[in-house]
Amino acid sequence: MLILVLILVGMSAGYLLRRIEILKNVNKSITLTICTMLFLLGICVGSNRDLLGNFGNYGWQALLICCAGLAGSILCTLAVNALFFREQGKEGESHE
Repeated sequence: MLILVLILVGMSAGYLLRRIEILKNVNKSITLTICTMLFLLGICVGSNRDLLGNFGNYGWQALLICCAGLAGSILCTLAVNALFFREQGKEGESHE
């Protein structure tokens, strides 16, 4: 819950401060920060002997969760597209 609150507070602050010039150039530092965090995450995972020792078990579970999440995202995208955007495209074509 704390993470969601922090995201909402950050979004609100970003919306209110969007006209400040220095904040418009934050994208490069965000990309660098995310890449650094991913690198450090890789170091932590690589140094965990228990995780690497059971990689066969965890690997299959992670692959299954990844594929299920991907399939769910694709299905939801198709459903939203069919419900909300297909009708607008047809209406736009009939007016032209």
